[in-house]
Amino acid sequence: MRRMFYLGVTAILVLSLLGCSGDDDRNVTGPGFVGIDDSDAGTAPLLTVDFVDALGQGTAFIVSDPVSDGDIAFDPVSSVFTITTGATPLFFGVDSSDSNLPEYKTFLTFPLDGVTGQDIVPLGATITFASVELFVTEVSFADTVPTFMDLIQYEFQNPALDFSAPVIDFRTLDFFSTDPGNFVLIEITPLVQTAQDLALLDFQIRLSLDGVVSPAGTQVARPQAAQKRAKRTVSPTSTAGKRPARTPRAGGSSPEAGAESPTRSR
Repeated sequence: MRRMFYLGVTAILVLSLLGCSGDDDRNVTGPGFVGIDDSDAGTAPLLTVDFVDALGQGTAFIVSDPVSDGDIAFDPVSSVFTITTGATPLFFGVDSSDSNLPEYKTFLTFPLDGVTGQDIVPLGATITFASVELFVTEVSFADTVPTFMDLIQYEFQNPALDFSAPVIDFRTLDFFSTDPGNFVLIEITPLVQTAQDLALLDFQIRLSLDGVVSPAGTQVARPQAAQKRAKRTVSPTSTAGKRPARTPRAGGSSPEAGAESPTRSR
């Protein structure tokens, strides 16, 4: 239903743009709307962490947890927050041509302790490099979408609080209208180092339109780390694994099944 509504809105916007532009003109309303695939290991968000611990060098490959992934839409007319989980793609952004349209934010969780049966990032290990790989399904309403990626903690219990959860750490980047159908590799070493310093069991990020960072964000978020750490204990069986095969499904903007898709770096 959400998808049908979005497609209907898109059709209206496209007709509006065509009606007010010349044959050689291109109107872009901005600031942008982005879709991220979260369907299976072939295209789901992938966290890669290189680390060093007492046993030597290691690399962890962790696919995001679909049970904890989702997006939240804020309707400025009704002031209602709507959580969507277990769906793909996940959305973030808004079309500024209509202030009454919802704003979306994407939320992703990467368990660091092996609770989902994946690789483990050992507590106390030194993080030497980290990246997250996202498969982009669409970029709409703008050629360039300035994006805010921040490290947060969320539980999807209160969507209003999660939507504006305090920032622990962050980076900015751009998505482009040429990105759909491609993997985008984003370097996030400082964010994972911060999560490791706080001994977080989950690396959780939020994607939204580039905005202003609250200087009080870290001060508010830090006390929550110890509380969440006490909720779960996992005995590691390994600290390194094999990178999942990354092959997009057939259909949509994805390459044909079995075909390699280009990876772009940010």
